[in-house]
Amino acid sequence: MNLNEQFDILDDNLKLDPEVRQRAVVAHNRLGELLVEAGVAKRTRLQGSFARHTMRGPELHDIDKVVELVDSLHAPLEGSGGSEKAMEIIHSALAPHFSSARFEVKKHALGIYLPGDGFNFDAVPAFNPEDGTGWIAIADTEDDAWEPSNTYVLIDTIAERNQACDGRFVRQVRMAKQAVHHAGLYELLPGLHIETFAYQSITGSTSHSQAVAATLSMGARLLGGPYTDPTGVDRISDRLSPADVVTAQREMERSAGLAAEAERLAARGDEASAERIWAGIFGEMFPHPKEGEKRFLQGLHAGASVGPAVISRPTPPTRAWRPA
Repeated sequence: MNLNEQFDILDDNLKLDPEVRQRAVVAHNRLGELLVEAGVAKRTRLQGSFARHTMRGPELHDIDKVVELVDSLHAPLEGSGGSEKAMEIIHSALAPHFSSARFEVKKHALGIYLPGDGFNFDAVPAFNPEDGTGWIAIADTEDDAWEPSNTYVLIDTIAERNQACDGRFVRQVRMAKQAVHHAGLYELLPGLHIETFAYQSITGSTSHSQAVAATLSMGARLLGGPYTDPTGVDRISDRLSPADVVTAQREMERSAGLAAEAERLAARGDEASAERIWAGIFGEMFPHPKEGEKRFLQGLHAGASVGPAVISRPTPPTRAWRPA
């Protein structure tokens, strides 16, 4: 088995189960149908990494969806308390149909937990002016406002880049996310940052190993300075604390250095050594070297472990649903 074949195995390991994904889509459609029938929504639409096909599998994480509210609700909800009232309206429309469901108010979304299906949705109330820009206004309960969002533009931007990369881009993003996850940084450095690093470094069809190495190197370079999401509008670097940036940059530099070394070894024809480094970068999702070869990793770059850094992160505060 050569290195390309091993990356193909990694690719397969990071895909969502097609059957589970389809069941999630069916659940999303059912929620949307109920909201439309109740006269609450014009339509609902998937967003986030699930919609962009960049969600790191195999487990299915929270599913983001936009609930485009009917235009008649705009005036009643645009004032004080409107964003939270929108979540109350969505909750009231859905609760009678899901007796065991749990609902939770978050900053931008109403968390919907469907234990029977095993899916967690974050339903974002929004108004869509449908003015051709792709921008919408989404609820913000913390600031008691409706803030602009280009989430649809982001979906289209990633889809266009993926097409330019012959369908490899989203797969390589998932691989880069796995490397960041295994380094212990995923709670500290959300997935959109990884997609940004990939977008800045992968512009055409290239090998998986080259794409991941370039993404890690770009992340190490961009961290510490200002950068926007792939649309070029939202400066997501501002969302990271200075302390988190220092930690993330140190670990990204470390991972980027290992990836660069793996690329050099592979270019010299030493794929076995490159394989062992990549196994240390990706963890259990990558085909691992034989037990006797693992000592190679321990001595690589004296003092630098390839195991994950353990970083404790607080759970973001949310509010359990309490009917008014």
